[in-house]
Amino acid sequence: MADIIIGQEEDAKDPTFRKKDMKILICSILLGVLFDILFYNKPLGISYPLFVIAFYVAFLWNLRPRVSLRNSFGWILTIPIVALSSTYFIFTNQIFAFFNFFLIPFLIIAQTILISEENKHNWYDSRFMMDIFSGVFNRAFSCTSKPFIMGLNSMRNSRRHKKYDVFQKVLIGLGISIPLLMIIVSLLSSADRVFDHFIAEISSSFKNINISNFSLQTIIALVITMITFSYIWSFSNFSSNLKNQQQGVIETNPGSWDPIISITILSVINCVYVVFTIIQFAYLFASVNNALPPDFTYAEYARRGFFELLMITLINFGLLLSSIKFTQKDGSFVARTVQLLHSLLIICTVVILLSAYFRMSLYEAAYGYTYLRVLTHFFMVFLGVLFLIAFYKIWNEHMSLLKPYIVITIVAYMIINFANIDVLIANKNINRYLETGKLDTHYLRNLSYDSIPELVDLLNDEKLSNEIRKYLIEQQQNLSKKGSWQSFNLSQHKAKQVLAQYKL
Repeated sequence: MADIIIGQEEDAKDPTFRKKDMKILICSILLGVLFDILFYNKPLGISYPLFVIAFYVAFLWNLRPRVSLRNSFGWILTIPIVALSSTYFIFTNQIFAFFNFFLIPFLIIAQTILISEENKHNWYDSRFMMDIFSGVFNRAFSCTSKPFIMGLNSMRNSRRHKKYDVFQKVLIGLGISIPLLMIIVSLLSSADRVFDHFIAEISSSFKNINISNFSLQTIIALVITMITFSYIWSFSNFSSNLKNQQQGVIETNPGSWDPIISITILSVINCVYVVFTIIQFAYLFASVNNALPPDFTYAEYARRGFFELLMITLINFGLLLSSIKFTQKDGSFVARTVQLLHSLLIICTVVILLSAYFRMSLYEAAYGYTYLRVLTHFFMVFLGVLFLIAFYKIWNEHMSLLKPYIVITIVAYMIINFANIDVLIANKNINRYLETGKLDTHYLRNLSYDSIPELVDLLNDEKLSNEIRKYLIEQQQNLSKKGSWQSFNLSQHKAKQVLAQYKL
């Protein structure tokens, strides 16, 4: 924090720095105004990628002497950032819209740190998260008062410097507490109806307060201006000397687990899991032949068995990664023994994972397809890929696990965003209805606009036509409402065109 204050004192004497600061301030003001125009009292749509583009124009223009285009992971992050930002324009899935709202800024911070070479650690080092947290809480909030300081002509005395330091700490504290408070309140409201009602009562009480003399839009624009200025200014004026720091870093052996203890643990665990796997498959095949134990229904079997196996998979995954990272390799025999035990653990876990995948398939066939069930399927496939990479790591010790894990996680998340799960769920449930005659129309009504082109096929079914028709009429009325151009969305546009072909 002291470096920030000292830098501000020195830079205030430099007139070229003032001109540079003024350019950043102008760009930040424009971004604040643009944020208000695009987002205030409007649903997210094409506005999100437009603001991301505007931010990058301001960032790269102000940092053009320091940032150069080259082949690096930082610039590769442009692909997921652009792709995920475009989902607000292409799709209407509210689940991914919520997660992307937080993930995209996370990726933007990671990219800006990497392309400006302000990272103290490599992107595939777990300590890189410290650089990202610094970008969120330090860069974005520590210099928010800088625009106001630029307007002062007199030099501050030592007391004022102390007050300024306190003010910065207050801003950082607010920056940390406000988003954290929002997340906590949101989670508690979703988990507890009484708490949700309590929050709703508090929110409704503010409706009686007269705030006509205070412009909310001005506050929003001002906050965004200060945050963007602080963030861009931090890159423009901080010097990290990362290369000198990294040259002084000495790699140490991370192994801290005694190999005998690790071998003992892995041996016992593998024995248990081999027996457990055999029992589970015998149990599974017996259930397929309708040989369930007494007082144990099919639904209970499918649900209970799945969660048991998935929990075991997660436990094994944590155990495997910990053992790979911390177990010391003393001698070739010990190293080869540990490799064999790790491999056996992965084989058992993959078999258990396949069993869990099959159980969830049985559950979906019996009760239909939902977001949670489809995403759980995807998560199991994702875990399977991570285990295969870990298997390769076991026999190639010089390979870094974190690097491919980061890349695969980003790629997997992009795939699940563009897989259009709403269409998949609608198709699977409609096909299940054609085979079994069972359909949860209430759940289908909760899907996004992406599913409407699939749901119109149910209008030909006499049993469902009235209910589906009523729902589609409601959606047609919603889509007929004129919205702002900032909220234009391809999914809504396509649904509107499809519904226009039917006389509802």
